[in-house]
Amino acid sequence: MNALRYGLVTGAALCLWAGLAAAQQQPLTGVYAKEGGTLVVLEGDGQTLVQYGSTFPQGQSMGACECTFAVQKKTSPKSWALTTFQSQGKWTLDLEPSKLVLKGPGTDCCGAGWSGQDSFSRPFTRALSTCTVKAKEARLQPLDGTRQGPTVVSGDKVEAHAASPLPDVVPVRVVKGTQVVTGLLPGGELECGTQAAGVEAASSGALKALAGKWLQVRRKGKGYLIEEWCGANTPSVTVDAAGSILIDFGQDDLTGQVKSVKPEARGGSTLQVAYPSGASETLKWTVTDAKRNVMRVQGGKDYFREGYLYVRDDARKDIPVKAEVCEEEE
Repeated sequence: MNALRYGLVTGAALCLWAGLAAAQQQPLTGVYAKEGGTLVVLEGDGQTLVQYGSTFPQGQSMGACECTFAVQKKTSPKSWALTTFQSQGKWTLDLEPSKLVLKGPGTDCCGAGWSGQDSFSRPFTRALSTCTVKAKEARLQPLDGTRQGPTVVSGDKVEAHAASPLPDVVPVRVVKGTQVVTGLLPGGELECGTQAAGVEAASSGALKALAGKWLQVRRKGKGYLIEEWCGANTPSVTVDAAGSILIDFGQDDLTGQVKSVKPEARGGSTLQVAYPSGASETLKWTVTDAKRNVMRVQGGKDYFREGYLYVRDDARKDIPVKAEVCEEEE
């Protein structure tokens, strides 16, 4: 009886260990995306890279994280220690069963106002995109910049998160036979198919109807008011018919790319906007006053989460302006 019991317990323990080992060995390579943030994992034989991009509220504007890490040490099956090779702060990626949790000081690549952690549901949202090398020859650079990586040539395929537009430097993953290497390549040396698709989607008639500059207004009685501030612009959104979008918060701005357009009722539209950091958000444009050309822009979890009113710049003629009284410079 004892022998049978021992055999059953041992067998159960071995099955549990095998199950845990299999779970721990599952690859994490892929894109984990949600509204306002993206986490990308690129596993390689000698170096694993983690790319993080997000937007977050920062006073009256919107901050952005643009971070690329290397896995410094896999401290346990449930946690990785990360490094940017530029900061002394401690960054970790916790591998929980249902999500990945990034934690860190936020300095260097995020800035003031970042919460200190972000999480992304597992499994990954989508696989990495396949991009083609355009340069005659390019050498992968490791994140620490201390050694030369392998060479790729024109026509070679690499895996990457194909954000649109591509950032200046792109973390990539290259599979050559049984060897898998990771490194950094200039964005200008890559051609990713999703970029052209994004521009095509952005060229729809619905986007052309929004093209132009829109100034932020607020309600005053039965009308509207435009506010002008000392040392800052009036917040605005400028949409280009080709797909680019410029969001001016007053003292800083952010450029994005419209990835898709969905026409809505009464002349409104829903735009899927991607930013160079890799983050994206959905912005819904709703007509609130067709006679005065006023629309509400709302969406995401950051600057536009409560929604703001905007008027076409060329339709602002009859809207009064309230200018802040500025101190004269001596």
